[in-house]
Amino acid sequence: MSFGYEATAQDSIDIDADSGWPALSTAEFRKHRRIPEFYEEAVIADSLNRSALEVQQQIIKYSMKDNTEVSFAITNGVPDFNTAQQSVYRGAVYARSHSDLMGYFSSVDQKPSGNNKADDVNQQDAILAQSNRSVRLLLGLGRAGVQLL
Repeated sequence: MSFGYEATAQDSIDIDADSGWPALSTAEFRKHRRIPEFYEEAVIADSLNRSALEVQQQIIKYSMKDNTEVSFAITNGVPDFNTAQQSVYRGAVYARSHSDLMGYFSSVDQKPSGNNKADDVNQQDAILAQSNRSVRLLLGLGRAGVQLL
C-alpha cells in the first residue's frame, strides 16, 4: 500500500478555440512549459485566459495605432497569423502564463531539494521577458524600442 500522491487525470481545457486567435490548451501548456500534473487544470486555464487576453490587447492596441505596419492582416479584431506567427503567439501566451503562475507553483511545490526556482522573482521576470520578446517579434519590433523611453 502506498500513501504517495497520485494525481487523477484531468481533461485538458481548450482556450480561445472559437475566437479566431490561435487555439491554446492546458495540455499543450503543460507539455511546452513542463508543468507538473498535480496543478489544478482550472487554475492553469484561468491563467492562460488572463495571459491570452493581455497578449491580445497588446497586439491589437499596437496594430491599431496610426502609422503602424504589422506583418499580418486583422479581420474583425483578430490577426490572420501564418503558421510561424501562431507558434510565436502561443509561446508568448504560455511564457506569460508560466510567469503568472510562479507564485502559485511556489506555494504548491514544497520540495525540500532540487533547485526549485519557483519562488525566484528574477526567474519570474526572465520568463515574462520571454513573452514580451515574442510579442515584439509578432509586431515586427526589435528587443527594445525607442517608444519605451
